[in-house]
Amino acid sequence: MATFLHVRWKVWALVFLAAALLAGRVARGQLVHKGPAAAISLAQTLSPYDVSSITPNKSGDQSWGMGLHSDVFTANNVPLKSIIAFAYDLKEDLIVGLNGPVSSVSFDVTAKILSTGNGPPAKLQDGQLQAMIIPLLADRFHLKAHLESKTVPVYDLVVARGGPKVKLDQSDRNGNNWNINEQNTMKVLSGNGDSMGDLADILSGLAGRKVIDKTGLTGHADITLKWSDDVAAEAGGPNVISIFTAIEEQLGLKLQPSKGPVDTLVIDHVEMPTAN
Repeated sequence: MATFLHVRWKVWALVFLAAALLAGRVARGQLVHKGPAAAISLAQTLSPYDVSSITPNKSGDQSWGMGLHSDVFTANNVPLKSIIAFAYDLKEDLIVGLNGPVSSVSFDVTAKILSTGNGPPAKLQDGQLQAMIIPLLADRFHLKAHLESKTVPVYDLVVARGGPKVKLDQSDRNGNNWNINEQNTMKVLSGNGDSMGDLADILSGLAGRKVIDKTGLTGHADITLKWSDDVAAEAGGPNVISIFTAIEEQLGLKLQPSKGPVDTLVIDHVEMPTAN
């Protein structure tokens, strides 16, 4: 299973890979936005990548991309701030203190998990491969950082007037899954066994802000949500459905602008990468 992102710098509206992946053409069910605290905690339970190559990209090209594939993380011509944002699962504007020469350089990165004498590498989920970039940054860039809470604009996920339209199951569920596909000019989010907290995490990658579950609803639901893709939205017309309208009309929920605490990543120390 592969996760890829290829973008042009000028159209990179949210330098937060999970959000971009959710907006892409490939259905993904592994990268759910949990935030930097969860990413740090997960990284501490995992072994680091076995080998890595990191070199400055001097091509001058404006295109760049990152990808996760099976047992490999790759980046091509990617600014360090974007790599950090992906690794720690937050948006670039929530990273402060990245200064010096390293802040203006783009990098090519290949990090791999090697096979052992007992067979091929263990298959890890994309979220695990993502979190493993944190110790890679610490090892090669000598990155040291800490979290600070900051009050920023968020969305509260609340029940809309008329009540929820999702059917909640109070029985125990063994896990949840979701994916996003495109159908003509529509994006379709499909989820199975999602709690409202899970839905808030998913919507955080779609709405451009952190979404906090304030519905008060318990249990799990199978969810389908359809809204217009970027091409249809730019063209306009009466049939365009924003994700905000879709959430209210199809789920009986609402994204309500608010302010709330969000973790900010403060860079304490960073250097140009050590040699391969």
